Amino acid sequence: MLSLPRTFNKIPPQISFTSQHHHHPPQFLLLPPIKSSSNETSNGGRENATPPTVTPPDTVEIRFRRGSKRRRNLEQADGQPMKTQPKAAPKDWESMTVTEKATELYLGEKGLLFWLNKFAYASIFIIIGGWIVFRFVGPALNLYQLDSPPLAPTSIFKG
Repeated sequence: MLSLPRTFNKIPPQISFTSQHHHHPPQFLLLPPIKSSSNETSNGGRENATPPTVTPPDTVEIRFRRGSKRRRNLEQADGQPMKTQPKAAPKDWESMTVTEKATELYLGEKGLLFWLNKFAYASIFIIIGGWIVFRFVGPALNLYQLDSPPLAPTSIFKG
């Protein structure tokens, strides 16, 4: 049997995870030591009554950063978070050019692409629902019979 070196048996017992938000206390992940067969002695495979003491190394601190560096620097310089600029009001239909009207009809908030996307999403459920009705509900109500009976699970999972 393959035995691992004894150095793999010692794992740091605590790892500290801290984030930018300092209102939460640090969380520790406790890991138990790995036991191996190399710790066995000649008295029936039992360990000594006093296991060797292991001094844990210092905890490892991991900090998570969020947002871009540029935005953090601007917030620190100004002392307040960045605000997004409000969107301009949409143009009136009569004041639009023909090109703007065509673009709005095709790409607009309720344009052609919006309705095509909605139809494609809904058609997924229509197709799946239709298949379930055709495959299971119709034969169960004796409206029609399929050409072949359903496959048994044992024939599908034979291997």
